Amino acid sequence: MEEKAVLAIILRRFWVETSQKREELGLVSELILRPSKGIWIQLKRRRECMS
Repeated sequence: MEEKAVLAIILRRFWVETSQKREELGLVSELILRPSKGIWIQLKRRRECMS
């Protein structure tokens, strides 16, 4: 539950972007489909809104 709260805070405060294309990812088929080498992401701070 704590992980979900932390992820929600990050997603509220940052834009999540990647420079990788879907075609560049090597996929591994297990119980779920996941990238073989992970995905590099960039976090860009969202502008603060005054409410």
